Amino acid sequence: METRSSIKGLSHNLGLLATTFNIRQQTSCSTLDQWLNVEGQATEQELALLNEIHAQVVVDGRYWNEEELKLRLVSLLFFIAKIDVIDRVKVFYERAMKGTIESYDLSVVTDCLVATPAAFNTPKKPFFFLQEYKRSKGDSKDPEAQMLSAMLIAQEQNQDQLPVYGSYIVGTNWYFTTLWGKDYCCSREYDVVRHEDILAVVFILRKLRDMILIREKN
Repeated sequence: METRSSIKGLSHNLGLLATTFNIRQQTSCSTLDQWLNVEGQATEQELALLNEIHAQVVVDGRYWNEEELKLRLVSLLFFIAKIDVIDRVKVFYERAMKGTIESYDLSVVTDCLVATPAAFNTPKKPFFFLQEYKRSKGDSKDPEAQMLSAMLIAQEQNQDQLPVYGSYIVGTNWYFTTLWGKDYCCSREYDVVRHEDILAVVFILRKLRDMILIREKN
């Protein structure tokens, strides 16, 4: 009979997650590099909208609460990146996930996830998770820990031995991550106060869409 365990605060504690599931933090990761090594082009309309968003970020971005961050920045960058592809790729917000990994129960509410869609606006196969937090890291709301929890649950659910992708936001700083097996990698910060970084975020999200489409086609 399988024994299931729980550790208080496991889903919100990065150190506990790493120790419990033997996660290896890597400083060199070809999977992450291939994702982030991207060049793109934006239309005049996309650039005009992005410039408006960027102007607001410069003034208010560091002071937005989590809902304002989601509505005024995250959702709009996903819109510009054109993530949604009918019946194949879709962005979801505020979705609960839970699973049992190596006999430990994990649960988390994802701020944002990208998945293949099922009927009635339901995520089917998740690939990417984003967690946001407006203040500094290191307390019970550490977004990196919550993101990694969701990635572990997705890894268990998907059962395809392929990488899972993620991002967490602290203030105006975005970090992109990959989890493949036990190997975990994290990018440099992308500070969307810098115009070149907010544009890079759009192209990185757009490449994520293309990678999902290729994976599902195969």
